[in-house]
This record gives sequence, structure tokens and C-alpha cells, in this order.
Amino acid sequence: MFNNCKRLTQSMIQYRCINFLPRCINRGIIPYRVKPRGTMNSAERKLEDINARLKHGEGWIGYRYHKTSDGQQAPSRFLYYSFYHGRKQKFVRTKTNGPERAYRELLAARKQVEDGSRLPSEVSKLRYENLKSILMDHYREHAPDSLYTRRTEDGGTEQTFLGADKLDRFFKRCPITEITALKLQEFIKWRRREGDSGPTIRRQLGKLRTAFNCAKALDLVTDNHIPTFVLPADSKPRKGFLDLDGFETLRDAMPENLRPATVFLYYTGCRTGAAKKITWEMVSKDCNEIELPGEIVKNDDPLTLPLVGPLKEIAVTLRTLRKSFPQPTDRVFDFTNFRWEWDRVCAKLGFGVFDKESKTYSGLIPHDFRRSAARNLIKAGLDRRTAMKITGHKTEHIFERYNIKTTTDVQEALIKAGTFKKSATVVPIAETSATL
Repeated sequence: MFNNCKRLTQSMIQYRCINFLPRCINRGIIPYRVKPRGTMNSAERKLEDINARLKHGEGWIGYRYHKTSDGQQAPSRFLYYSFYHGRKQKFVRTKTNGPERAYRELLAARKQVEDGSRLPSEVSKLRYENLKSILMDHYREHAPDSLYTRRTEDGGTEQTFLGADKLDRFFKRCPITEITALKLQEFIKWRRREGDSGPTIRRQLGKLRTAFNCAKALDLVTDNHIPTFVLPADSKPRKGFLDLDGFETLRDAMPENLRPATVFLYYTGCRTGAAKKITWEMVSKDCNEIELPGEIVKNDDPLTLPLVGPLKEIAVTLRTLRKSFPQPTDRVFDFTNFRWEWDRVCAKLGFGVFDKESKTYSGLIPHDFRRSAARNLIKAGLDRRTAMKITGHKTEHIFERYNIKTTTDVQEALIKAGTFKKSATVVPIAETSATL
């Protein structure tokens, strides 16, 4: 009677353990004994001893079980370890069946997470598409001008950025752990074979580097997961600029309705895109100032431009236009057919060449006025900080690309240096020491 009760009790315990397995499987690995220790083999006993070393809350090691085709419970091929960080449980496949090695990996993983790093198994789940989605969200929030809308094959529309198609073709479904410096060099070689120039490839991979940095800001990756970006050399700065005499000739040749915009671009170095967005609500009541909000300025810093000096004629024109009571949201400057008239006038004056067969223009462009403004402001004696504020440059490096040095500039500098040398009094070091 006693033996029968004992067998019944063991059967009930075994039945409860077996039926409890599926619920544990959903939660992860099996950290407890399913069969008595006496029936365990040496590997199972060693695994239990390893788990006994772990204190409460430090984690556990074991196999994950799954159902086979015949409905039986089968263990995973390799051991797993699991632990909690905060309130989140982390499962990691070890690729080993050695409990001691899995134990060391568990301790190393806990230290890695406590130091603020992410586990390789977590990072490997991220793919290129995740990086692209993060980059798109960043552009929508902080740089909407970097996106443009295009039509899709099904007749709809989508937002994208320049170079996205090239990145999509090469890195499609690629885990970010496989985007290495070697992989980036393969991309560069592929794009060169397709005919892209070095600066173009540099800007394409620059978008990918921005995506990695955005993922790092969201704590999805660390510096260890960001590849080294060895990019092609950037393009040399354009040399196009226009001196004052050439500008006055160009201004007088432009149609009358486009002259205010032409003058404004030349003396302020304002970007054409920002100038097109200036509305009457940004102009002061006396038409002596224009306040550019950060929303229309590329560097996001608002800027107030007083219409003084060479810009006085713009102030006079604006006062005349204001008498017609324009709406606050109306555009201030007229840019109707601006680029067409620009190409025509520059080709006529010899500042560029217009090919009638291909209908393409090469030569001086409106953006060259930014270089002209940077050069003119420095030659006028303005300090660099003030000049950079007017032109909208944030870094010295970019400003220097626009501040063109000509032979005349070098000649004037040498003349000043010679004048300084003649007027300076040189005191020998020995005499200075003796006097002291």
C-alpha cells in the first residue's frame, strides 16, 4: 500500500513537471530539474551545480525546449543563459554545451550591460532597414529639407532622401553587424564602377554614417558597432565669385523685377532657397530690417539683416511695394524665371556658357554669390565671427571654403607686410636683456 502511494506521488510530480514545461517554454529556458538528481548524467549534474553558484537575480543557464513533429519536448542545440537588467529579461544563445563556458559568458554579459553596452545578440537583430527608418525619423524632426517626395510605381507618393536608392540596393536586409569598413569599401568600388564620382559617394555614405550616429543617440548601438568610415576625398571648393564691377554689370543686365533679389543675394550671401521663403511678415514696418527665422535658415539660427549700406535700395523698393498692401504670407522677392534669366544674362556677359543643343549651362551660379559675400565681408574688415553670422556659416572650415583668396589678395597682404617691416623697430634680444 505504501509503495503504491509512493509511485502515485512520483507520477503526479512528473506529470505536473511535464505539463508545466510549455508554460516555461514561453517564458524562456528551463532552470529547474525535471528529473531527480539520481537519474541525471554527468553533464546535467554539472549544469545544476553551475546554476547553484548563481545567486537570486544573477540569472540562470539551461536549454530552451521546443515541440517536435511527434509532440515530444526536445532541448535546444546549445545552452542559453538569461538574466534581468532593470525589468527587461535578456536571453542569449551561447553556441556551446559547456556549462562552465556558458557561466563565464553570462558573467561577462552582465558586466557589459551594466557598463552601458548592448549585447551582440541584440545588435545583430538590427538591419539596414532599421537604420534607414531611424534616419528618416531624424530628418522629419530636425532636417525636413533633406527629404523630398516622389511618385511610386503604384501611383502613390513616398518620402526619401538623395542616395537612398543606391544604399537600398547594396545594403538590403543586411544586419548592421555585417556593415563593416570592408563592406563600405565594397560599396565604394561598386559605385565607382557605376560611374559615381568620389564626392557623390562620400555624400551617399555620409547618410549612412548619420544613421549610425542617430542609432547611437537612441542607445541602440555603441561605438564598437559603428564601422570606420574611410570615405573618398571631398570635392575641392568652387572658385567661382564675382567682384563688385562684375556684379554691377550683371545686376544692370537682369530684368528689373529680379534686381532686388540679385542685390540681396550678393551682399548678404543668403542662400537662394532661404531668400525665396522670405515673406512680408518678416520685414519690419519701416522696411529697414528683415528677420529670417530659424525655420528657413539652413543652420537653424535666426538672423536679423539690417537693410543699410548697399541694401538701402532694397529698403526703398520694399517701401514702394508695401503701399500695395501685400499679405503677410506673400513672398517679398520676385524669383519668376530667375534661373533662366540668370543663365541667359551670364552667357551674354561671358560669365558662363549656354549650350543651345543640350540646353545646359555651365559657369557662374547664384550660389557663387555666397563666396563673393564671404570674400567681400572679410576684405571690408569685418571680424570672422560677424561675417560668419551674416553668411550663416557655423564652422571655420566651411567658411574658409567660401572665403576665396585671389592673387590680388595675396599681393595686398605682401604690400602690408612690407610696410609693417619698414615701420617696425627691431630691438636686439641682448640689448633688451641688458636694459632689464
